[in-house]
Amino acid sequence: MGSKNKLKRFKENETFSNVIQPTREEITNKEFHLKGKWAKEFFKNDLPIVLELGCGKGEYSVGLAKMYPEKNFLGIDIKGARFWRGAKTAVEEEMNNVGFLRTQIELIDLIFAENEVDEIWITFPDPQIKYKRTK
Repeated sequence: MGSKNKLKRFKENETFSNVIQPTREEITNKEFHLKGKWAKEFFKNDLPIVLELGCGKGEYSVGLAKMYPEKNFLGIDIKGARFWRGAKTAVEEEMNNVGFLRTQIELIDLIFAENEVDEIWITFPDPQIKYKRTK
């Protein structure tokens, strides 16, 4: 994927209703606007919320949302050009129980209220810590 496609995907992500891309400052400097309100305001239902941390292209988030329509799925990754594919598929297929959040996963405690998330999936952690970096 060339840099032109990457920039195009970033721009297209901005048009998707199922993508949230807050700045780090929006998360750390004040109460995040969806904290405690994800089900009602983002998904517009009361279904349980499942996070996929490091969702990559979003295949699992979209696939799980198809398999379990009684749950909401939120793929989280810092690389928006990567999860673009999952977000686009979900929009094209009019899936209302899957969304994507572009942020660093170490900030999730500032993004979700206590007991707001029902499950967390980590399918392929990246980066995998190399032995020489373990200290």
